[in-house]
Amino acid sequence: MRRLLLPLVVLLVGVLAGCSYGAEAAPPQPRPMGPGTPSGNPTPETWLAQVCTAVTPAVRAAGPVPEARPDDLPAAREQMLAYLDQRIAAFDAAADGVDRAGPAPVDDGQQVTEPVVRLLRERSASMAGLREELDAVPAVADATLAQTLTNVRNRLVLAGPTVVLPDLALPPSLAGPAATVPSCRALGVGVGAGGGAG
Repeated sequence: MRRLLLPLVVLLVGVLAGCSYGAEAAPPQPRPMGPGTPSGNPTPETWLAQVCTAVTPAVRAAGPVPEARPDDLPAAREQMLAYLDQRIAAFDAAADGVDRAGPAPVDDGQQVTEPVVRLLRERSASMAGLREELDAVPAVADATLAQTLTNVRNRLVLAGPTVVLPDLALPPSLAGPAATVPSCRALGVGVGAGGGAG
């Protein structure tokens, strides 16, 4: 009987040890990192650096609006389309960048970012509308193309191909930190209580 008990005890000890090892060997699951965790909360300076870097292409135009040259309409159309494409990409990238930065690290921070993103999306949509209007003109319709190029150029000049800094005003609590962030200083953000310069 003792000869039968000994293997049974050895087997039982082995099973228990195996279960214990399996429980201890499982590595601890990493905790998700996000806005709800302390390390997911950006400092004002970090948030401002992201936002100012993101909006820089939308605040600064690639150059003057192309001329509607009647002497070479096909080239003028291509130049205007390329310019519009660049502006659309700049506004879209800026809106995406502000979205990625998330709400401003202040009370009701979403109310700081939402108007900026909405403005940038609206500007992108208006540029896309001008592009569609110009692209729809048949290549052989010289008179229509010349008129459309002139209209598109006039509307670009009137609206401006960029967003202006007062439209990106910061709450007073972020104006001070903005003055310490190089990408914000380069745009003039953080100058004065309104957070923007004209």
